[in-house]
Amino acid sequence: MSTHRIGPSLATLGLTTALVVVVHMAMLLGGPDALHVSLRPQAISTQTFQTRTLAPAPVSAAHAPIAARHKPKAKAQPQPPPQMAPTVTTGTVAPNTAVAQPVADAEGDETMAPAEASPPPAPPSEPLPPATPPAMTLGVGALPPSAQINYKLTGQERGLTYYASGELRWQHNPTNYEASLTIKAFLVGSRVFSSTGSVGPQGLMPLRHGDKWRGEKATLFDAENHRINFSNNKPSTELQPGAQDQVSLYVQLAAAMGSDPERYKPGSSVSIQTATINDAVPWTLTLQAEETLQMEGKPVATTKWVCLPRGKFDTQVELWLSRAHAWMPVRIRITQVSGSFIDMNMDSIQPLAPLVSPSATN
Repeated sequence: MSTHRIGPSLATLGLTTALVVVVHMAMLLGGPDALHVSLRPQAISTQTFQTRTLAPAPVSAAHAPIAARHKPKAKAQPQPPPQMAPTVTTGTVAPNTAVAQPVADAEGDETMAPAEASPPPAPPSEPLPPATPPAMTLGVGALPPSAQINYKLTGQERGLTYYASGELRWQHNPTNYEASLTIKAFLVGSRVFSSTGSVGPQGLMPLRHGDKWRGEKATLFDAENHRINFSNNKPSTELQPGAQDQVSLYVQLAAAMGSDPERYKPGSSVSIQTATINDAVPWTLTLQAEETLQMEGKPVATTKWVCLPRGKFDTQVELWLSRAHAWMPVRIRITQVSGSFIDMNMDSIQPLAPLVSPSATN
């Protein structure tokens, strides 16, 4: 008597699981938020309520009570000289409370009528936003040497864990630079974030930021007109001093630490306008405590910077910079609000030749 297996075979289940992982990897690399951090401030809707006290209008002579207007006249009596009302220096009057004041009727008599209520107190002014940290300054000599860092990538998307690889390639000379961050996934392909520009007294000055995945979108820095333009027809925005893109920011931060690492203490922050292919808004990075990471079985001392989300739909970026590696990021972790993340840990680093000057290639 033979038995029959009920349900799909183990091979079918394994193939289905692998297919699901590949599909989610494609969604991760193809989605606009793979390495995009949206730090656009969320609008906060507030409503101010005011309380008003309704008080009857003052009684005029024409509308005085009938009994007051038709009462018989009294014989004229000598009137004492007018006296000033005493000034009250004690006691308080509740706000928005009507105080009765005498008003004269048509015959010269006085009747009591409520006075107009005092206006409600003005609402308290809103607190001023916290001051923006000053932009960091650094010298060209602080730029790290040309190198390529290779990463092992672990990610999680909708509860599925996957593994991939990445690399941060950085080359420069005294006047120009090129940088790229590449994420590679088996059966899916690679996505490349690039940055090219010039080197000046304040460090990197991006000219073009690219995002290549089955096509390419770009962000252009127009320093002459102080504008940042987007190829996907997003509205242009003002170019602020010291602006970076999401790739050059990593190297700019390393250059700042290499220039004067003692300047930045735990808890200090820097605010830098950072461009993606969709927007260019300030990213505020805060220095946290030093951490020791284990890489290839060896301890690596690092300084951790965190870019916290400012809105409920923002993502969080964490960077671990190593003094032993010219302050370049040896670990990069990006976490979305859904809990999905990518975690890139350095696997190896290799030096590269300086960037060939564009004029030398002609």
